[in-house]
Amino acid sequence: MNRYLLHIISQITAMAVICFLASCQDNLKAIEKMEMSSNEPIGEVENMLLKHTDSGKLKLSLQGKNMLDFSNDDFPYTHFPDGIKVTIYETLQDSTAITTILADQATSYDLTDIVDLRGNVRIIRADGNTFAGDQLYWDQSDKWIFTNQAFETRLKDAETQADLGNTSGTVLDSDENLKLVQVRKADDAFLINQDNE
Repeated sequence: MNRYLLHIISQITAMAVICFLASCQDNLKAIEKMEMSSNEPIGEVENMLLKHTDSGKLKLSLQGKNMLDFSNDDFPYTHFPDGIKVTIYETLQDSTAITTILADQATSYDLTDIVDLRGNVRIIRADGNTFAGDQLYWDQSDKWIFTNQAFETRLKDAETQADLGNTSGTVLDSDENLKLVQVRKADDAFLINQDNE
């Protein structure tokens, strides 16, 4: 009986070792997944269309051919490498004002609420104000946009809707409505009359 008991004990031990090694292998795979490199997205969405409503009214539409979720990064972000289109709907008294934002790519940083738009950035507002440039930062919390790359704007007077013309430059600070615009290092040429007559 001692041999029989010894044989059963050795089989149980062998099975325990095999189960232990198999479970270690599964744990190792789980640990590898948790330590996934942050340069790889944790999620991916193709042909994304997101619509945000409030009280039954459409407020925002966001479209992107490809969205990559890097929420596993130390500084979490979402990246749209193949273009983005954002349409913002603002309900007025008797109509809806639509603002469209386009870019070749966009990155939205979760911790700062800043969106980095790059490549053929366009903003077209219902009031006629427009922005076109190579790059633009959009601070969603402060409702502010800024850039230090080449750009051009077409602005209208907020009250009279008179066309104020084009302005171009390399540094822009503005509210997101393009009503409080500051341009520095402007590329525009100004002629000054120096006649003392």
